[in-house]
Amino acid sequence: MQKIKRSTILILLCWVAYTCSYVGKLGFSANIKSIENYFNVTHAQSGTVTSCFFFAYGIGQIVNGILCKRYNVRVVVALGLLLSGIMNLTVGIVKSFEIVKFLWLINGVALSFLWTSIIKTLSENLDKKEMGKAVVVIGTTVATGTFIVYGLSSLFVALGAFKIIFFLSGVLLPLIGLIWFVCIPKVTLKQEKHEEVEVKLNKNKSVFGDLGLTVAVIALFAVVNNFVKDGLTTWVPAILTETYNLPEYVSILLTLLLPILAFFGVTVAVKLRKKISNFVKLISFLFFTASIFIGIVAIFLTTGGFAVTICCFSVVSCLMASVNNVITSMAPLYWKEKANSGFLAGFFNGFCYLGSTLSSFGLGYMADMYGWNVVIIVPFALCLVVSLFGLFPFKNAKSE
Repeated sequence: MQKIKRSTILILLCWVAYTCSYVGKLGFSANIKSIENYFNVTHAQSGTVTSCFFFAYGIGQIVNGILCKRYNVRVVVALGLLLSGIMNLTVGIVKSFEIVKFLWLINGVALSFLWTSIIKTLSENLDKKEMGKAVVVIGTTVATGTFIVYGLSSLFVALGAFKIIFFLSGVLLPLIGLIWFVCIPKVTLKQEKHEEVEVKLNKNKSVFGDLGLTVAVIALFAVVNNFVKDGLTTWVPAILTETYNLPEYVSILLTLLLPILAFFGVTVAVKLRKKISNFVKLISFLFFTASIFIGIVAIFLTTGGFAVTICCFSVVSCLMASVNNVITSMAPLYWKEKANSGFLAGFFNGFCYLGSTLSSFGLGYMADMYGWNVVIIVPFALCLVVSLFGLFPFKNAKSE
């Protein structure tokens, strides 16, 4: 297989695996209003389920980041997808809400194997020239997967059968896992090439290489990023439904604007990196811009109509997708000679999902106790505060 063909198929295979994992990851969030009605539970109770997922997924990211160099990625990715499919299928069947949070926790563990394994596989099998293409392509997985799951969920809710999304995941994910298991050996390099990369990385004095304080700051960025990003993904349908009295399937459908604009977030990140090569300054700029649009929502939530709200949320979604791409893809891959890319990807993604854990229950609780205005003000304040890190140099945070 020619090199260019091999690398292209490898990137495509990684893209398909991670994109489809989002069908198994976001099925609960996309249908959270239907689930609340079906089980007769509050926002805080339903948020506990997604918090269980994010907690397990986040811890799993960090653990798998440390251990991924020992994994057979062919096996662990396939098994992760299989187990996630089984958990989704079970959620579609059970009648007790108490069981759901444990199933979703296991789902988080299962899917936590994917990202570190995929980034590790790409870093070991692509040269620097191909890395830019991988960053752009892999950067679209979150937006594409979110679009698919919310689009399908809107259709199933309109048909009065929201549980179909869980049955679909139960079939799709094991199938993708099988395709990965069969195809991945044909598009990866020989083991001796992997060992050359590992020897080079072992020259670093620590798992963080020479990045030091920069890693800690980006980990903080990661927490805030997913607190805002997944807070929007989880709660915007409920905000639109309860604030503007829109039908639930319409709210989910309108929420599709978020992942659509998130596609552009990847392009924004790639374009801005050419002008702002320092990742800390780049991320800080994106957070500051996001705070402006969240502030507009806070001002006009009850008076500006849903068009203003959804447009501003869409821009914020685009900006948070840019931040996420820099943190979880761009930095680990561009810093592959400074530290283990798989470890950095898992470490940063683990902190991302700490933010997700806090947002799911925390914002749901705030909505129950204080209303949606407070839910908007908290992400605004967080984005504004962390953007201040851009005022400091962080000279070792450059991508070159």
